[in-house]
Amino acid sequence: MQVELKIKHKGLILVAVPLLFELVFLAVLSGLLRQADYKTWQEMHSKTVVYESSALSRLFHDAGIAMGGYALTKSPLFRERFDSIVSSIPREFKHLQKLVGRNSSQKGSLKRLETYTNSGLHLLSTARDAIEIGGEGVSRVRSLYSEMKGVSKNISTELDNLTAESRKIEEDGPNARKQSDQMVRVFLAIGVLFNIGLAFVLSYFFSNGITKRLFILTDNANRLARAEQLSDPIKGTDEIAHLDAVFHNMADALAEASRKERAIVENAADVICSIDADNKFTKISPACKKLWGYEPSELIGTRYLNLVISDDVEETAIATRALRKGQHTASFETRTYRKDRSIVTVLWSAFWSPTENSMFCVAHDITERKLIEEALKESERRVRSIIENTLVSLIVIDRFGMIELVNPQTEKSFGYPAEAVLDQNIGILFPQFMSAEDNFIEELFAQASGRIADLEMMRADGELFPVEFSLSQLETNEGTRFIANILDVSERQEFEKLKREFVSTVSHELRTPLTSIRGSLTLLNTGMLGNLNEKGERMVSIAERNTIRLINLINDILDVERLASGRVEMQFDNTEVSSIIERSVESVRSFADQHSVKLEVGDLRPLTRVYADGDRIIQVVINLLSNAVKFSPKDSTVTLNIKEETEWVELQVIDRGRGIPEKYKALVFERFQQVEVSDAKRKGGTGLGLAICKGIIEQHKGSIGVESEEGKGSTFWFRLPKAPQGEAVMA
Repeated sequence: MQVELKIKHKGLILVAVPLLFELVFLAVLSGLLRQADYKTWQEMHSKTVVYESSALSRLFHDAGIAMGGYALTKSPLFRERFDSIVSSIPREFKHLQKLVGRNSSQKGSLKRLETYTNSGLHLLSTARDAIEIGGEGVSRVRSLYSEMKGVSKNISTELDNLTAESRKIEEDGPNARKQSDQMVRVFLAIGVLFNIGLAFVLSYFFSNGITKRLFILTDNANRLARAEQLSDPIKGTDEIAHLDAVFHNMADALAEASRKERAIVENAADVICSIDADNKFTKISPACKKLWGYEPSELIGTRYLNLVISDDVEETAIATRALRKGQHTASFETRTYRKDRSIVTVLWSAFWSPTENSMFCVAHDITERKLIEEALKESERRVRSIIENTLVSLIVIDRFGMIELVNPQTEKSFGYPAEAVLDQNIGILFPQFMSAEDNFIEELFAQASGRIADLEMMRADGELFPVEFSLSQLETNEGTRFIANILDVSERQEFEKLKREFVSTVSHELRTPLTSIRGSLTLLNTGMLGNLNEKGERMVSIAERNTIRLINLINDILDVERLASGRVEMQFDNTEVSSIIERSVESVRSFADQHSVKLEVGDLRPLTRVYADGDRIIQVVINLLSNAVKFSPKDSTVTLNIKEETEWVELQVIDRGRGIPEKYKALVFERFQQVEVSDAKRKGGTGLGLAICKGIIEQHKGSIGVESEEGKGSTFWFRLPKAPQGEAVMA
């Protein structure tokens, strides 16, 4: 079975086998060298043992001579010589004992030698003492000398036995060294030859398994670059075979990408083209038919500048030259002619390739976008003109209140030049900002965001003036901004003041004589000033009714003006709703009976209370009930319901009359407004009743409204806040 190896495995073999051989070779060579070194050491050691043995034997011999000389001459020199030799013998024996070490064959001789050495040292010591005594001691020395000769002979014999093995090693040493050196040289020669052979074998193995396959891989790479068909895939599972498979897959992928590229180019909405150094089309996508009306074959070989209108040719040529000088990529717009000579604006995205000496472009039709841009610019000009010429002050601020833009009316109204307020906080236009806390801007946003707030602002000269101030949110590219709409209402308020004063004056001037006229007419009508004929009584009655109507109208006008100016005093208290309903219904019941209309009251809860001026709320309920009765058909019912919520109490007056058209719902609570002009003559009324009701409810911080469907009746309702728990609270 053939084993497939990867390149990394082959490389591992190529490195590991020589390395393993080298390690074995070095290990064996190291062993041979250690053996040679050991033999050399053994020879030197043997020489040292022989030398030390001879030295020990000489010391005993020299000690005997020194002892005889001292015995004969008593000379201190012989004594010193004797003492020196005797003291050296133990050291020399220990040195020899250390050299012999643990050699089992020499241990017995060494043990006996130690015994003889100690005996010899004892004899020498005894002899020295005998010489020191003199007399008979001298004869004793002769006897000891004979014993010493015997001990010395024994020591020599044991030393010969001890050094016999060392002398043998010393004699065989040169031959052993020569043999060891020869073995090392032979082994080195064999190792070098084997290593050379192994290198050739592994090189052949690697070359045969990899080089040929690399050649095939290189050839496939060249074929891929030339877009030619690749050779058959390399067999195997190693990296080269895998890389060759990648090349084949890459070739397939490139072919597929080329097909997709052609499909994209042929079906792209934008024109994709290449232009040579002479500005001629060399390739162009079919989209040119839609953009310019030409077939690709009509444009290839023609200069693309021929499509550009004459006014844009120079600018386009400059952009092209800049692209070729090293800019590499560029985008530029040109106006070009279609085949039918109509004009289309084109955005060119171009790339210059120095290697191919060509410009690759994508041409995108932006005619519609340019028209939109022009429309936006025109719209912006109109908006700017409106802003600059509007009579309302406009200020653009960010969420921190910093001013970013003002219109000319703002400069005129406040007396500041634009540069004096730009990048300033809008608070500089408010007198209360100077002493306000840090949350002034937050409070301003809370009061005026999405609603109109009545505020007081300050001009550059310090003059204060009233304004209607509102903030509208605007989303921009820079983030959220707010437009402050500021309307100077100084003149309006002055006019309203004059109007109120005029109405009040006229009303008071009219009410006094009218009251006097009414009294006179009443006297005439009752006959207290004499009897009138039938015609006179009828005329006096008509005059009295008109006088009463005029007085009521004046009273209503005064109420409306007082409510608008906030000069109506309210007596707030915790008031039971049931009491308000009962009093109101009783006041209207006779009026309802006259119109043949039935009054119906829903479930009353005695404990339900509102925080209100009871008399004023009764006025509102009476007005709503009276209107419902007036506009209800005979034998119908007007219902008064109560709806209780968590914080509110809602009262509803429901009639079955003609209803209110949708377009009049927003107007019925305005002054002098009625659904039909004839209502004032046929039904009576001044058109101020609902306006008065609205003013009263709003001063109670409530709300009022109407729900109606034409032909199906109306439901007028108002809400009042519930009374707080505990004792009544006076306003």
